[in-house]
Amino acid sequence: MTKQTLNKGSANNDGTGDSLRVGATKIQANFDELYGILGGDSLNSGITLDATTKGIIFEGSTTDNHETTLVVANPTADRTITIPDITGNVVLDTSTNTLVNKTLTTPKINDTSADHQYVVAVSELTANRNVTLPLLTGNDEFTFNAHIQTLTNKTLTAPTITTPAITSPKITTEIQDANANTVLTIPAPSGTIVNNLKITSSVTNASPTLEAVGTDDDIGINISAKGAGLLTLTGGLSLTDESLSGGTPSISLATTTTIFTRTSDVSASLANGTDTGQLKILSVKGAGTVTITITSFAPGNTLTLQEHEGAILLWDGNEWGLISTYGGAVG
Repeated sequence: MTKQTLNKGSANNDGTGDSLRVGATKIQANFDELYGILGGDSLNSGITLDATTKGIIFEGSTTDNHETTLVVANPTADRTITIPDITGNVVLDTSTNTLVNKTLTTPKINDTSADHQYVVAVSELTANRNVTLPLLTGNDEFTFNAHIQTLTNKTLTAPTITTPAITSPKITTEIQDANANTVLTIPAPSGTIVNNLKITSSVTNASPTLEAVGTDDDIGINISAKGAGLLTLTGGLSLTDESLSGGTPSISLATTTTIFTRTSDVSASLANGTDTGQLKILSVKGAGTVTITITSFAPGNTLTLQEHEGAILLWDGNEWGLISTYGGAVG
């Protein structure tokens, strides 16, 4: 209803104002509308105005000593608060609420002391993406690319690993197959590791390489069977070799086989071995006579071989022993 305005006239009793009945009717109509807004004839709306705080006081459904006061902060400019056309609850910063259909733009989460924040930054998407959280059976944490974490029960499909490190609190680390069977055991030796194995792949028509590398100069590779077990090669065996044709060469200890190809006489020398059990195979292909002076040689001081002759020597830790020979003479 539009507010009823009393016509009081231009002067006292000038006969131009509303009559007493008309004025009383307007007053009554105004009061009826106010009472209707504030709760009806009993005026029990439970809503009052607080002139001190400039707020609205809500009594609630029960008249008692507890009320809710809606107060606004003193604005520094014109502000507009729009209540959406929907039924729901007001969300406050300290209240417990369930939020539905909310869009967060660059949300921030305080840390435990509230002096720093996690800022959730997103990339520009070309379509909506779902981030699905797993059905957890206990407390867990997110995994980040630069954060040091221990991953458990993870399956990696076609991973690219840069400088991988296999570590474990155990003394021995295992690599297992899909059935949890151990296929490779990597024990942790005592002390500082300075030498290790290097595996190099190969191109077409070339063989891959397994070699010892490290800070030490002369490093071998130990291959051991268990107990009385033997090493079995399922393919052919080829030993590294050197070919000598010079007049007074020194026989290499880094190769197993030495082949003499010179057609004239050769005076060669062989130093002491480096590891007990080391083998040295000598073979003469050229027509000349090969005389080998051996630093420590059980049968004597020299070994002489002719064309198509050869010998196998074994280093026992103190001297070379003659295991077998095809031709040749010991002196």
